[in-house]
Amino acid sequence: MKRILILFLFTQFLVGVQVSFAQKVYRNEMGGIITRAQYEKQILEGPYFGVPGKDSDEQVLVYRMPFGQVDNPTLFYTALELEEVQKLGKPIVVIFYSGKDECNSTGLTATNKIFHKKDHGWLQKNIDSKGGYGPIYLYKNPAGLEKYAGIMTWHPDPEGLFEQTFFKFPYPCRSFVVIDPSGNYRAILGEFPNTQIIAALKTLSKSR
Repeated sequence: MKRILILFLFTQFLVGVQVSFAQKVYRNEMGGIITRAQYEKQILEGPYFGVPGKDSDEQVLVYRMPFGQVDNPTLFYTALELEEVQKLGKPIVVIFYSGKDECNSTGLTATNKIFHKKDHGWLQKNIDSKGGYGPIYLYKNPAGLEKYAGIMTWHPDPEGLFEQTFFKFPYPCRSFVVIDPSGNYRAILGEFPNTQIIAALKTLSKSR
């Protein structure tokens, strides 16, 4: 009986070792399989995030600065009730907040209302000077947005449209996308300097 018990415990140990060393699958942004070293190198040295894949043992790279063209730009303007802005030919700037996280709730500027007021004012002025409209502030989860009260107004993402199209993972801090009336867009996933919004506007204006 003792030998049977020892054999059973040893078998359980081997099963545990196999599970703990089960190999994860790492994929690049195109879905191709890469090594763990390649995966970690892209995160450390390139503009990439690593996010969980469809399967529990998968990790997938996400490019932080996506660009391209949406099939139906009117859908996005209409969802924000900005049909007239589209008719005027103006790109829209949307800043997206997934929810409260360590990035957007800690640090010297996280709760500094003077900083946020200047930040918002700078964006409004520079977006307008580049022929854009915004910024429009959207959220998925409003927890933590009270620090912006009296400075800017945040709105729920209409029908989850922007999350499903551009912000499919809760990237840290906040993200943005700029969409022009023809559907061209440029975005940054996760924290960004405001100058990148203006750079995106300039790039889109050159492509029109």
